[in-house]
Amino acid sequence: MATVADTSTPKESRWGLRFFPIWIGGALSWIGSAVAQFALVWWLTDLTGSAVVLATAASVAMLPQIVLGPLAGAYVDRWNRRLVLIVSDAFIALLALWLAWLFWSGSLEIWHVYVIIIGRALGGIFHHPAMYAATAMLVPKKELPRVQGLKQALGGAVNIIGPPLGAVALRLLPLHQVMFIDVVTAAIAILPLLFIAIPEPERKALGTGARAVIGDMLDGLRYLRSIPGMSARICVTIGINFAWAPIASLLPLFVRDVLGGDAAGLGIVQSAFGIGLIAGGLLMTVWGGLRSRTNMTFGAFAIMALAVLGMGAAPANTLWVVAVAWLACGFFGAIGNSTFIALLQGTVSPDMQGRVVSAVQSGFTVAIPLGLALAAPFAEIFGLRTLYLVSGVTSVLICLRALTLQSIRRLDEVGHQTEGKEAPATEERSRALASQPIET
Repeated sequence: MATVADTSTPKESRWGLRFFPIWIGGALSWIGSAVAQFALVWWLTDLTGSAVVLATAASVAMLPQIVLGPLAGAYVDRWNRRLVLIVSDAFIALLALWLAWLFWSGSLEIWHVYVIIIGRALGGIFHHPAMYAATAMLVPKKELPRVQGLKQALGGAVNIIGPPLGAVALRLLPLHQVMFIDVVTAAIAILPLLFIAIPEPERKALGTGARAVIGDMLDGLRYLRSIPGMSARICVTIGINFAWAPIASLLPLFVRDVLGGDAAGLGIVQSAFGIGLIAGGLLMTVWGGLRSRTNMTFGAFAIMALAVLGMGAAPANTLWVVAVAWLACGFFGAIGNSTFIALLQGTVSPDMQGRVVSAVQSGFTVAIPLGLALAAPFAEIFGLRTLYLVSGVTSVLICLRALTLQSIRRLDEVGHQTEGKEAPATEERSRALASQPIET
């Protein structure tokens, strides 16, 4: 039976020397992509002025994760994670280079944009689970909440500085040079990966062919079910995503039609969310969170839901109330999300990380269009204010139910039992976890 190599407990004194050069390169690439994305969205908006075109672009970006995400995760668990990161970054950089050439030659058409968006999403469904798995191999378990808090803070910073940097770049540079920024930052992300090794788990002998890969994918789903409380926690979080889907997507309409705000007001509210993400992420980086990650996750999500209730109840012309509520959503969202991801990384066996993370991301992603599909007609009939109130109440009830489920709380015990220990082999771990009763 295979055992996991020296991967689950990285040497605490040296893990940062390997992890942070990779993380910093990825952070710069994230900023470069945000600048390019802003420029591309503005180009679409300026060219077409069509909400349908923008909505279609957003929708096609989700399709690869929904349709192929779990299968991509199965391949990530078969392949060398460092090589997956290099190839996916290089593939996305080549797409950015093609986009820059299309702009430079004046031959860009809308269908090109759709193809490039789908291509970038395809690269992402391999890159994201590989990065999650690599992080779990490089970072000690007890440090994972802090690292995830740092990532949430970075996400907030990108939300704040990405659009202004994109606007400045558009003012100073032609479009093809703005797109080339994404190429340069992707190259910076690849550079440390060429020199820094990422530990790989020892894997059992795997079959070949499409049927074997599909079997690996199904093994990942069965593995999730074998961990006490994991399936329940994921289903609850997907339910929260479903209720939350319209909140951010319909925020521009809420600010304009309910509060009487303008574009500047929307910018203030969105910036408040980014500031909250940074503050919450930095708090988690310094603090690390409570021992009970169930209380941390769903307590934070419940406070977010209460903030949404405050938004729904805010009187007209009180933009500051919504800005404060949206700041709170960013702050507690960073805490809840970083805690959930750290628990996932610290509990799941290293050789299962790719397919498990991909399956979870696919579930979260599919909840978004489903939530929007129901929210749009609901808002048309009952109004946006009612939609926000219902979403807030629904999310609060889901979180309170999650905090009372013993099956979910048992996952805290599993996480603490594995902390600081070498994870057993996948088959042995699955049997051990599956032998425990699972409450539903």
